[in-house]
Amino acid sequence: MKTGMMLGFEDSIKTMTAISREAERAGVHTLYTVDAGRSATITAAAVINATERARVGTYIVNAFAREPWMTGLEARDLNEISDGRFVLGVGTGNLHFNDLYMGIDSSKAKAKMQDFMEIVRLVVSGQAAERVRYQGDVHRIRWRATWNPTTPTPPVYMSASGPNMVRLAGAVSDGVGIGIMSSVAFVRDIVRPNARTGAEQAGRDPDALLFPTAATVSINKDEDAARTASKRAICKLYHPIPHPYYDSQLRQLGFAEFADQATQLVPAGRLAEAIDLVPDAVVDTMTITGTVAQCAARIKEYEGVADELILARTAQRGDTNTLADYDDLFELISHSAD
Repeated sequence: MKTGMMLGFEDSIKTMTAISREAERAGVHTLYTVDAGRSATITAAAVINATERARVGTYIVNAFAREPWMTGLEARDLNEISDGRFVLGVGTGNLHFNDLYMGIDSSKAKAKMQDFMEIVRLVVSGQAAERVRYQGDVHRIRWRATWNPTTPTPPVYMSASGPNMVRLAGAVSDGVGIGIMSSVAFVRDIVRPNARTGAEQAGRDPDALLFPTAATVSINKDEDAARTASKRAICKLYHPIPHPYYDSQLRQLGFAEFADQATQLVPAGRLAEAIDLVPDAVVDTMTITGTVAQCAARIKEYEGVADELILARTAQRGDTNTLADYDDLFELISHSAD
């Protein structure tokens, strides 16, 4: 199992690139940027420029905020700039970004993602003078590449959660991306079987699918402090409205009572009350939390389930907003890297 790292929430691109260099020294396999507060593709270019060996990818670009032809062209360029180190991850975004921020109705996501993924895959692999044609319900393309890619076609992942979207991801992507807070059981028992079914129905080899899985990681020398930080991160998934993906996953895993409490309390501004109600079982199921040694042991539980575990650091009380805040994470990457 490979070890990746999530970027994109730092206070400056300078900090992001410094973190990237240190993570590469620690042995990270892939560094991922995200369409959340920053552009995933622009920051990916900065990370590519700052590193030499690590793969660099997006996890994810928001398909509802983008157009597939230009996204495919950006992926071709980023793959060339990085000498073949780039991987493109695409997803639907969520209600926070689509409905609240942009005023976009993203309720009919399946047709959108079907067309988006089909076109992106055609564009990233297009050869000079090859005619590319696709007509979908949401997107279409009539295009001819003007140059041949100088590097192998980059992998294209699709992030998904519900059974229908996971089956679609299995049918149209190279890998199924799974959230930032996914339990071993959810990936093993729900995501993988549905993705394999989707691949088989599309006439593709299900064994060729990859399963990059992101995990929220709360590391602290004080285990209680680490758990409190995880509980805060879980509750913030309900602000300003419940995140449909994580709310659904909690309910599927048997935590409906807490999900109901968080739905009521957090949007009403009662975050502290909600934090006090987070069951320890939710922390243990949905996150990787504890000291470096405890987190390293927890990571091993994902072996054989995830092909790559992408670590997303949870902020800790006492953070100094310096590179030193990441020392424990770099140590964990060093322990976990292949």
